[in-house]
Amino acid sequence: MRTVLIWLAALTVAACTVGGTSEGPERNRTHIYADSAGWSIKVPPGWHAVHFSATKDGITATGVQLSNVRLPLPSLVAGYPIQVNDRVLPGDGIGLIIATDPDPKLAHGRPAQKPPLPAPNGRYWNVGSSSAGEPYIETLWFRAHGKIFIACAKIGSQTTSRQLAVVAAVIRSLR
Repeated sequence: MRTVLIWLAALTVAACTVGGTSEGPERNRTHIYADSAGWSIKVPPGWHAVHFSATKDGITATGVQLSNVRLPLPSLVAGYPIQVNDRVLPGDGIGLIIATDPDPKLAHGRPAQKPPLPAPNGRYWNVGSSSAGEPYIETLWFRAHGKIFIACAKIGSQTTSRQLAVVAAVIRSLR
């Protein structure tokens, strides 16, 4: 009986906390993605949380890609922040990457923030340019547990204010 109780307790903990290898949407409830680097973030119902590690030219970026649609893993391009592949991001799609990105060619722009982070709004975040009808990008560097991370949001051109409010809540949940 004691073994069964310990096993059930372990299953309960596993069901309540999503680790670094989570993939797939949680349809009906918010869950927590806990990264091995020591930070965590809330993942909204229906969103995907996929841990990744990408390496190119001796630079490795590691973190999580959160999205309201299924997306391929991000890839590194020297001189650019790690980001969601916008070629497959639908107009109402949102992708958010929280990761390390130690590329020395990247300019951080503003001093690194500390959690809780402000919502992407162009005031504290750096906003990239985009053509009409194309997704746009916002980036924010932050410090947590003695390391520098990037938050990189790729926002489809047809997202609603309600969807943007969800992204804001996700960003504010980072601890």
